[in-house]
Amino acid sequence: MHYLQLYSRFILVYLKTRMEYRFAFFMDIWIQIFTYCVMYLGIWIMLNHFQTIQGWTFYEVMFLYNLNLFSYGLSGLFFWSPMRQLEGMVQSGEFDGILTKPIPSFLHLIFKQFNHAFLGHVILGGIIFIVCINKLAIEWSGFKAFMLIIIIIGAMLIQSSVMIMSGCVSFWFVKSTSFIDTMIYGFRFFLNYPLSIYHLSIQIFLTFILPYGFINFYPALLFLDKKGQSLFHPILQYGTPIVGVLLFSLALWIWSVAVNKYQSTGS
Repeated sequence: MHYLQLYSRFILVYLKTRMEYRFAFFMDIWIQIFTYCVMYLGIWIMLNHFQTIQGWTFYEVMFLYNLNLFSYGLSGLFFWSPMRQLEGMVQSGEFDGILTKPIPSFLHLIFKQFNHAFLGHVILGGIIFIVCINKLAIEWSGFKAFMLIIIIIGAMLIQSSVMIMSGCVSFWFVKSTSFIDTMIYGFRFFLNYPLSIYHLSIQIFLTFILPYGFINFYPALLFLDKKGQSLFHPILQYGTPIVGVLLFSLALWIWSVAVNKYQSTGS
């Protein structure tokens, strides 16, 4: 609880500082919204031409894509900037100073940085959820509403885990930007469309090795009642929260190992 209160103060100070330049603050958010609106437009153009993608309609693909966007936005608010800038901190030796602080290094690194631009993802994602729910004939129940919340949390944990593990590479390879871009952006590209349209090797990789499929594809099968489209077993539709907790625990363990083996660059 103490750390949560401390973090809330960090965020408040950050927002007050950024709001000194309000135009830049809101432009950062608007640019993200505009960029992803273009992405949704691309999906609309494709589906307007082909009507469906392996049985998935426009609003179903939007719902699928939006699970990825919304959870990525929530994760990016807290973890994208710290893990992205970790490479430079290791190179310059700035990370050494974090190790001297009286709070865990992981928490201190997260507390130091927040990225308000990802509010654009969250705002747009919330709007698209409302649109999709109104357009899709989803039979909502208390169970499905509960599962939506749990799955979003699980998907956020998966996204956050990949960011953390990608950032940890900086402790072993000082130049790690390309690896981070591949992990976060390269493989996330496959989540734009149903996992079932890809080759079996990609389906296996994104289910059992880098479990990105649990961010949006398997949960979408549950909410959209896509019978017969489960790639391996129908129970995977419920796996997002479990995978999220396990992967996040693994990411924290990798962080602990990386920090314990960390050696300053001497800069």
